[in-house]
Amino acid sequence: MFKKYALGLAAASVALFATPAFAQDEEEARTTYRIELLKLKNGKDQRWAEMGEKYFGPATDAAGLKRPTVHWMMAGPWDIMMVFELPRGMSTLDTHNASERVAFRKALIEVAGSEEEAKKIWAEDGEIVVNSMVTYSHTHP
Repeated sequence: MFKKYALGLAAASVALFATPAFAQDEEEARTTYRIELLKLKNGKDQRWAEMGEKYFGPATDAAGLKRPTVHWMMAGPWDIMMVFELPRGMSTLDTHNASERVAFRKALIEVAGSEEEAKKIWAEDGEIVVNSMVTYSHTHP
């Protein structure tokens, strides 16, 4: 009797897992994020924030992109966590010269006033950020 029950349960289990899921013809789109963690030079957090307000935020807006969510970390080795939504998901990474990156660079030059000034801003940002790490995540629908 136990053997028949076990065989019946095993057969039902195989049928359950082998049956395709219903209503999954199209998967809902996931939201993909680029997460950048920053360690700033001591005493430069205010200047970093000023540069964001004066240059990087307005350039992001002018490029038609969504501003990142900025988290000021309270523990651990990082000072800042920025969460950027990737408008085209992981396909944004399919090229080294993504359209979003091109639009941002062009907008930063406009906001800074010239390509030379934009380069100075990038250089200063590079001096303020002493370490960084990038990772990616996505939501599940």
